[in-house]
Amino acid sequence: MLTRRTRLRLALATLLAGVLATTGVMLIRGPDVFAAPPNCENTPDNVECGIGGGVGGTNPGNGGGNPGGGGGGGGTCTWKGAEVACYIEGAGSFNANDGCYYRVASPQPTDQPEGLTLYYKSCIDNNLIQVPVDLANPPVLFVPDPAEIALDLFARMVFRTPTIEFAPGTSGVLGMPVWMWISNGAATPPPPESDTQAGLGVSLAATLDRVTWDMGDGHTVVCQGNGKPWTAAAGATRSPDCGYPTAGGDASGYQVASALAGHKDGYLVQATTSFTLHWVATDGQEGDLPGVSPPAGQDLYVVNELQVVNR
Repeated sequence: MLTRRTRLRLALATLLAGVLATTGVMLIRGPDVFAAPPNCENTPDNVECGIGGGVGGTNPGNGGGNPGGGGGGGGTCTWKGAEVACYIEGAGSFNANDGCYYRVASPQPTDQPEGLTLYYKSCIDNNLIQVPVDLANPPVLFVPDPAEIALDLFARMVFRTPTIEFAPGTSGVLGMPVWMWISNGAATPPPPESDTQAGLGVSLAATLDRVTWDMGDGHTVVCQGNGKPWTAAAGATRSPDCGYPTAGGDASGYQVASALAGHKDGYLVQATTSFTLHWVATDGQEGDLPGVSPPAGQDLYVVNELQVVNR
């Protein structure tokens, strides 16, 4: 554990090295990268190692890089008119009042004065050289918005347009139950996504709310999943989870042949999946993003009249 005297000596050595590099007496830092001393172990308590990286990158929440690497923070931070990272791994969160990044030393030194907290401070105007500071009050730092992080996570998710199937085939007769299902699994939610920015972890999960089938004749059927595919063993029975008419329901299915209803090519059937999106943050916050419905899957279904043959 470093004592206060050791920390101050290391801090002075680091600051002196920065001054010497600036004046050209001793070059230890290039234009974009801070060069740590040989065999330097970059640990939270070793301020001599500094923080690598250049200055003036863009906020990762907008798809850019950031000075010194590390995650973004789901927001926008600026310093002297330039956009900078709101959070840098190893340096901490940004303070817009002085253009510096702060992180709390953990653990705190054993001889830390009462009422003061040790922070490591890395200022943009000082090439992100890290120095220890004792503060009685925490600095005003960038705090990420978990809903913004959730939006970034949503952009990673893939929702598919349903591929729809019917039974029997793509045509049937009046009075024959129609089975419907989604063959490409588009009603199955994508896997959850998670990320940590500026020390705040957020996870986002999608849940299927419903699959709405527009049967093309003015009626809709709501199903709760991809639907069970028809098999020959099912014969002319109704689908147990997604059919027209529905199993146990009062609806009687198609009442008019498609051609007689003005649909010479068949009824246009469309299936739309609807998902809810819920996020949870490690600080206890949680919330919902607006629901999402990918483009509908569609196909034509021909309904013929039942032909009666007289002998």
